[in-house]
Amino acid sequence: MVTSAEKGTLIAAFPDQERASEAAHALDAAGFPPDHVGLVAGNVRQAREATGGFSVQGAIAGAIVGALFAVALVVFGGEAMRANLVAVFLGAPALIVAFAAIGALFGRAKLFKPRRYERYERVVGMGDALVTVSGPSAELARARTLLERHGATAIRREDTGEAV
Repeated sequence: MVTSAEKGTLIAAFPDQERASEAAHALDAAGFPPDHVGLVAGNVRQAREATGGFSVQGAIAGAIVGALFAVALVVFGGEAMRANLVAVFLGAPALIVAFAAIGALFGRAKLFKPRRYERYERVVGMGDALVTVSGPSAELARARTLLERHGATAIRREDTGEAV
């Protein structure tokens, strides 16, 4: 089994969408699963996703805040709140889910992204295209060779383990 520490993502910049598309097709022909290869061209917001996000961490933090809020409502809500167990058992999970969803959205926000995402936005905004490949380190070495062979102008490794 491959651990998340052994996984990563290569992000390769290409001077145009045509070369990037050729590289993506070459990765497909080389046996890389289609859901591990991504192509970003013309979509600046999608380029930001190449660095990964903090959605999972945001959801966990949000769920914890929601649980603490639910506990605070029960503890400080008075006798009327504690007497209505149905409301507690229905309301607490709803609060936890709602806060987890809000946390996941905050995790996707531009504010919590690594600063290097701006480089990818700038590259795509200038008309270049990106190809992303995710997988174990050994497979990424093979992908790097293919990307270089197809004209990648820059290749960077991110530790996200996700293809855009």
